[in-house]
Amino acid sequence: MILAADEVARSLNGAWDLLNRRAQGLARFEFGEASFWRSFGAPFLAAPAFVVSLAADRLQAGLFEGGSLFDNASVVARAGFDFAALWLTLPLLGIALASSLRVGRGLVPFIIVCNWSCVLAAAILAVPSLMLAIGWATAALATLYSVAAIVIIMQMRWFTAKITLGVTSGVALMLATCDGLVGLGVLRALV
Repeated sequence: MILAADEVARSLNGAWDLLNRRAQGLARFEFGEASFWRSFGAPFLAAPAFVVSLAADRLQAGLFEGGSLFDNASVVARAGFDFAALWLTLPLLGIALASSLRVGRGLVPFIIVCNWSCVLAAAILAVPSLMLAIGWATAALATLYSVAAIVIIMQMRWFTAKITLGVTSGVALMLATCDGLVGLGVLRALV
């Protein structure tokens, strides 16, 4: 399950195309069984974004001075939950609704595209966190930037669901909205 540089470049270029609503980006992805399993290596490419988000969370918790980046279990768990939610929410919604949406064949390509597009989503979400962590934005401004980032990601998720699963714009909007609500932390507040 080693990721080849060629596959990473093609898949990230495809995700970039989808972010910009270019359906031809789907042609850049491989949709075989081996590609499906390799796509689960994509989160490792977003590890720097996780570290940036963790640093911003530590700063907001007043823990940035001294200590290790990973010394507070609750802050690490929160950042880990957010990171996992970014990867898991939309594919799990697709899996849960697959039979009612009648998207059986489109589900595997959908999960592959979601895995790769999450690398871009994590990078987009890391920008406000980085700005907060290095002092270029206040907490309120970073929150505003994060909401804007989530809207951009929701647009990418909507387009991805629409063209990969072949569902209507309304169904794709529902999937993207549920995914965005998780991104905004609604479910975190309930957990």
